Amino acid sequence: MASYLLKRILLAIPVLWGIATLIFLLSRLMPGIYGAELLGQSDSGYFGKADANSREKAYRQFLHRTGQDLPLFYFSLSPATEPDTLHLIFPESERLFLKRLSWQYGDWQLVSSFHNSLKYVEQATPVAQRNRLAPYLQTIYQNPTPKGIERAVTALSSLAPNQVAQKSQLQHHTAQLLEGQNPYAYLMPALRWHGTANQYHRWLVGLAQGEFGTSFRLKRPVSAVLFEAVGTTWWLLLISMVVATAIALELSLRMVRRGGHSWRKAVLPSLFLLDSIPLFVLAMLLLVLLASPAFLQLFPVYGMGYFQEAQLTKAQALGQWLQFMALPLLCLVLANLPYLTSQFYHALTDTANQDYIRTARAKGLSESTVIRKHMLRNALLPVITLLSDFLPALVAGAVIIETVFAIPGMGRLLIDSVLARDYPVIMGIVVLVAAFKLLSHLLADLLYATADPRIRHATT
Repeated sequence: MASYLLKRILLAIPVLWGIATLIFLLSRLMPGIYGAELLGQSDSGYFGKADANSREKAYRQFLHRTGQDLPLFYFSLSPATEPDTLHLIFPESERLFLKRLSWQYGDWQLVSSFHNSLKYVEQATPVAQRNRLAPYLQTIYQNPTPKGIERAVTALSSLAPNQVAQKSQLQHHTAQLLEGQNPYAYLMPALRWHGTANQYHRWLVGLAQGEFGTSFRLKRPVSAVLFEAVGTTWWLLLISMVVATAIALELSLRMVRRGGHSWRKAVLPSLFLLDSIPLFVLAMLLLVLLASPAFLQLFPVYGMGYFQEAQLTKAQALGQWLQFMALPLLCLVLANLPYLTSQFYHALTDTANQDYIRTARAKGLSESTVIRKHMLRNALLPVITLLSDFLPALVAGAVIIETVFAIPGMGRLLIDSVLARDYPVIMGIVVLVAAFKLLSHLLADLLYATADPRIRHATT
């Protein structure tokens, strides 16, 4: 058995690495970077009074500080028309525009020269007169076809008669761009090798050392942020799973008895109705019914994590914690109870039709003894499989619950991190959930061997 578990652990390590690598690469392919929108604001925010050059400099400094100026992976496969430094261009709208031009015209040098000349004309125009250029600049950015660019550049040149040098340069680079276009050049791939100086290598080395990095949004170590959030989510998931499992098992045992027809008649339709209610609707119903002055205001709606625990005794802190957690726990229990009860009931029903159960009843054993000592033990195998997948699956429900009830846990932290593009926190949560998923399957193997000794003998 020990060798079997060791083999499973050794197999779990590459699986965990593969999942984490895939999520890392996919997360970096998300559009936008944390802080780019704030840096790009020209009329508000901390960088609102800074000019475009200052905001671009701040953006580059942020990328360098967080390591996002490095290539993503050890190698990259991209169209030959794109440079490997395209991700450094700020803001994102300019980057996407240049990418579109490079794909459409096929020569990065000509695209870059044209773009720089266009910026020179725009910057050399007095601020009071830039509104006249806006429609033609918008035409170029939104419809960079040869005819559209040619007409817009002609109009821009007529609106800037005093900028002879800039106008002549723009017209020259526009003519070069249109004459040298190669619209199929982007079909040629370019394989570039970046070595170990890349974002993935830096992250993987830190992960091997037990470091998840620093949160972009909170400016704190990811491990500390996860430690604060995982406590609430862990108790929420664990208590809800234990309570839902106990209730589902008890209901299943009562329905599988010989005289359980009345229980089946009352429980099964109720569970079917409860299962038809979406989780977020169930959460809102509980808020309206049990946390609203219009009905019964028995529990607080939100505010968990905002009170000062240092000013409370342990008993007071526990009581306040239970007030905030009562509705989320009730919601998760009700949401998962129909599925668990159905699976337990079917597993027990299949076991009840076996010959050894009929033999046990023919011996005159009591119904309770038959169910709990003979039927339940042999029905545990499918139940163990179910429970090994049930606790990790609760994380998806925790995302909704923690968002609706404003609970500072892993689910809410994941939503906030995705919206803010806080990649280190996202990766920390993914690795933690994946590791817990693998551990749950290892625990299921141990429970299998405990429930059925034949499995233990087969694996030794």
